Amino acid sequence: MISLIACAALSQLQFQSINRQLPPKAGNDFWFVALGDNRPAGAGLPPTRTFRQLLDEVGIIGPSFVISSGDLLYGNEETLAQYRQEIAWMRPVIDTLPCPFYNAPGNHEINNRPEFLKAYTEAFGAPFGSFDCGQFRFVAVCTEIPAEKPSVFEPQLSWLKKTLGAHRPAVVFQHHPVFPRKTNDEKASAAVANAAELHEIYREGGVKLVVEGHDHVFDGQSHDGVEYRIAGGAGAPLDGVPTDGGYFHFMLAHVHDGDLTTEVIPSGTLEILPISDGIVAAANYAYADLPVANLRVVTSFKPKAATADVTSKKGKKKEIPVKVISMRKIGDRYETRLALILTRARATYVRLKR
Repeated sequence: MISLIACAALSQLQFQSINRQLPPKAGNDFWFVALGDNRPAGAGLPPTRTFRQLLDEVGIIGPSFVISSGDLLYGNEETLAQYRQEIAWMRPVIDTLPCPFYNAPGNHEINNRPEFLKAYTEAFGAPFGSFDCGQFRFVAVCTEIPAEKPSVFEPQLSWLKKTLGAHRPAVVFQHHPVFPRKTNDEKASAAVANAAELHEIYREGGVKLVVEGHDHVFDGQSHDGVEYRIAGGAGAPLDGVPTDGGYFHFMLAHVHDGDLTTEVIPSGTLEILPISDGIVAAANYAYADLPVANLRVVTSFKPKAATADVTSKKGKKKEIPVKVISMRKIGDRYETRLALILTRARATYVRLKR
């Protein structure tokens, strides 16, 4: 069993993005992505194809950061050697992201095995902690230590109360949910043991959103002004049919002047298709406009300008604002990074001009 003494020692570790990128710098208008449960279906397997594709899409969107509600690895009953191999496989996958990736580990990463917790913290840092972005505080909570039952015990509980007592709005991300999906057959064991206590802490602590996992579906609930979202569809085997939230997805969140809104984006809805030298089609199959801050276009010439347009179902063409973020020469070619908003359910044509 992971002891309370060990739990106290964890509070001395540095909480950081697991791809070791610096904390985000943003004002009061930024986007972030929330996701969870991307572990493979069996022991000793590499990161899933679904998770790799999902991160490709997230990388194109280019949010300020990503928060994960855990189960990055299969872990569980693996040998320590297998567990370390999974860490080695996962690191370069997450390192491809152009933004920080923060994780609140789940039962698969820890599974009440001190040797797993030690390997996890050596590779990724503290299993709980916080960071600030704009006026919001983002808090990673570990529901797995000690792990007789998923819970948040002392001394982490006191730390959590203090962290949420900063008189600023907060987003919490954790693995086991406070309010399980009502149709979950395992809902009695899926929730944290001290769910009522945690909900009261979140309600009093200015928490606007709690991102959770463990259940491999999407589910949304609202309780006493706190929004709870299970976003457990990042690649692990699904726990429900599509009509009950069982589909691969990530959640896209927008903070604007203190307001927080979210959209659920099914995986596989963003595709970038080169048409010719300097022209790409950015196809958005989601039923939501997608902000893109990291669209990379490679040309044989040095572009002097960028334009974008979308054609409606009625055949009317509309110009879309596009911003050049950066440009660099790679060999005899030029890579231009662009930012724009892709209209829902349409293809936006981006053109770089000589």
